[in-house]
Amino acid sequence: MSHGIITEIRDARKELLSLSIKDRERLVRRIVDELHAVRSSDFSDSPFANSTGLDHLVARTYDTIPEIARMDDRNFGMVLDQFAELLETITNIVRLPPTVLH
Repeated sequence: MSHGIITEIRDARKELLSLSIKDRERLVRRIVDELHAVRSSDFSDSPFANSTGLDHLVARTYDTIPEIARMDDRNFGMVLDQFAELLETITNIVRLPPTVLH
């Protein structure tokens, strides 16, 4: 998983007031694409490979991109913060070395 999207979210958060609706939609779409990538073959052995919760989040977010993009600045910023935290957590989990049980 790329740290690039997390940086992009943080940068957008700083420039929130100047983001157009289209910019917001593109950003949320990139976030959804990144979450969907967790389920790709690159992460097939991760704990997220068969996550129905992640599937639901991706589908629901994709379906509501226009509504999310049109949120007021405060709420949209909170959504961005939550996505950044989620992506950081997923990145940390995916990169953890496998645990060997004895």
